[in-house]
Amino acid sequence: MFNYIVWALVAILYSPVVYQLYRSRWEIIDYTHAYFILPVSLFLAWRKRKELMAIIAKAKPAGTGFLFPAFLLAGILLFILGWRNEYLSLTAGSMIPVLIGLIGFLYGPKAVRTLAFPIAYLALMIPPPLGILDAITLPMRYGISAVAGGILKSFHYPVMRQGLLLYIGNQEIFMGAPCSGFRSLITMLSLGLAYIHILKETRKNKFIILLSVVPMALFGNLLRVLSLCLVTYYFGQETGQGFFHDFSGIIVFVIMILGLLGIEAYLKMKRAIHEES
Repeated sequence: MFNYIVWALVAILYSPVVYQLYRSRWEIIDYTHAYFILPVSLFLAWRKRKELMAIIAKAKPAGTGFLFPAFLLAGILLFILGWRNEYLSLTAGSMIPVLIGLIGFLYGPKAVRTLAFPIAYLALMIPPPLGILDAITLPMRYGISAVAGGILKSFHYPVMRQGLLLYIGNQEIFMGAPCSGFRSLITMLSLGLAYIHILKETRKNKFIILLSVVPMALFGNLLRVLSLCLVTYYFGQETGQGFFHDFSGIIVFVIMILGLLGIEAYLKMKRAIHEES
């Protein structure tokens, strides 16, 4: 009964933080992959339910030593500091040490090890400070602008680049934050990590699949930017920056998912051939 009361209090404590994140924070900073992080984390924990039930049945109250109480205390202090200073990233981030501390204290270190990945996965829902986000996305925006402009020029399109602006014919295209490729990269990385965690593969193959996420996401974003430039050039701003802007993102994302599945299928086939020989 005591454990249920403790978890109810934790849920009450963090519900305003989660509500604030879901309401607008992620949308404002183009961090929209974070909407599925909590549900996926809960699903990954739910998959461990039988193992956890066995651990909980044998767990001794009060945990072991001072390690987990220290985690819990650190998490609570981070929460207070973040809440008082209206620093949402710090307040949300405090959830991780609080969970580690409570789970370890109530159910022991084995329960923490079992839930290590679902707990760590929650870090992907913590919104980074705007300064850090800009430091990451701004160079990516300049990079994609330069590469896209260079490719279009090589195909003899009338392209001129000024910083984050691409002029193609009479049309002007600004490389905003969504064009940086950061959103597709972090989304693919988030999905890839969850998928690889579930995947029954060798560590080597899991690592190869994870490494393939980065070039695939960057290449997918480049294709999207090039297609936006060409549609805008041929059909105008309204078409290129309207429906096609959002639709192209969905199509490229589906292509990247299929690419990830294709790499997995290739590695399985290669392993099967190697085992037969």
